[in-house]
Amino acid sequence: MLWPVILPFQITCGVMLFVVLAYTAFPYPPKLTRAKAFVFGSAFGLIAFIPSCTGIMMAVDTVRFGDFHYDSYDDVPDFRSRRYLPEKATDIFMHKHANGYFARYELPERDFRSYLDELWQEYGQYSAVERGGFIDEGQVVDCKMFELRFGHIGWDCPAGSLVYYSPSEPDGGGATYYVDPNSNSITQRTGFW
Repeated sequence: MLWPVILPFQITCGVMLFVVLAYTAFPYPPKLTRAKAFVFGSAFGLIAFIPSCTGIMMAVDTVRFGDFHYDSYDDVPDFRSRRYLPEKATDIFMHKHANGYFARYELPERDFRSYLDELWQEYGQYSAVERGGFIDEGQVVDCKMFELRFGHIGWDCPAGSLVYYSPSEPDGGGATYYVDPNSNSITQRTGFW
């Protein structure tokens, strides 16, 4: 849940430490003692910490969140975005956000079913909901609900798609898959904390 702020926090701590140490080593004005320079630099660091952290987070987020395209699973650079993504997926369009991602990719239905079976076999015992426990699993997608979840990205509802779920983590993490058997296209919504 807090992972999106960890990297900006770490960068800000490093920058502020460098600023305080540099100002202590080379105080301005030169007649200022290093002890006083350290106190002034530390006070500046405390005052500037939150605005600096916010600015760094905004800059970092423009690089790690948003819309991306990957040719294959192996091209996806971070482990969080690989979570619940089938390894045989190709032509992956991904919209990343702080608590998960939305993805649309190509994968034959038989490969998807094999992937989902393996996922449930490996992690099903830890799932907060047992397999088949979701009310709409295996049903045709409700396009109104699909539009609510994916409308802001501009993805159209794949009529006739079937809904499937990954094992559900106790904190709410997991994935919902919308499998279009006619086009080998899968739309996915993944959440993690």
